[in-house]
Amino acid sequence: MLPLRRQAVHTSLKEQGASRLAERRKDARYTLILRVGLLEQGGKSSLCLVKNISSTGVKVKIYTQPVRNSDVCLRVADEAPVHGHLVWVEGDVAGINFHEELDAATLLRVQQKLRPNRRRAMPRVAVEAVATLRTGGQTFRATICDISSLGARVRTRSGLVAGDRVMAALQDLPPIKAYVRWSDGEDSGLVFETAIPMQIIAGWIDGRVRLGV
Repeated sequence: MLPLRRQAVHTSLKEQGASRLAERRKDARYTLILRVGLLEQGGKSSLCLVKNISSTGVKVKIYTQPVRNSDVCLRVADEAPVHGHLVWVEGDVAGINFHEELDAATLLRVQQKLRPNRRRAMPRVAVEAVATLRTGGQTFRATICDISSLGARVRTRSGLVAGDRVMAALQDLPPIKAYVRWSDGEDSGLVFETAIPMQIIAGWIDGRVRLGV
């Protein structure tokens, strides 16, 4: 055990070092692995993965080809949309500079809401696509109103019942097992038993947007 005086000096040096490190990291980017955001550009929405974020910008993995040197909007969970300028694209990664710096409190909230266990933080993209739902020995035709890799909001003439198991068939996707999380008249929320891989659902959404189906 260190003598009290040496221990105090050692602690002081550690604190000074931590302080200097904090200063150097004032604008450091927080690593966020596989965190999903919604990128809006030119009236089109697409899913993206937030790679890291700072008070001045963000790096995202993209699944559609964005327009460089143009304004974009990034949405994360229920946070207010963040506006910025897409300044570079390298392969499937893009960099965005924010129009206004984010304060520390906003950065912290965004980081917390992007945690993998925050299922409801997964953004959904508005689409209009046809699906066939099978449940309880019956088959329903449904319209997909919005969708993510974890679930979807559907509209049917015959209301579904919360808790029911459903097999959903969507064009260009394999059959999806799901359960009805909530139902309100013709609208119902489905939760997929197995998440659709991000690259697959992002490509499927982009195809619906481009084809208008």
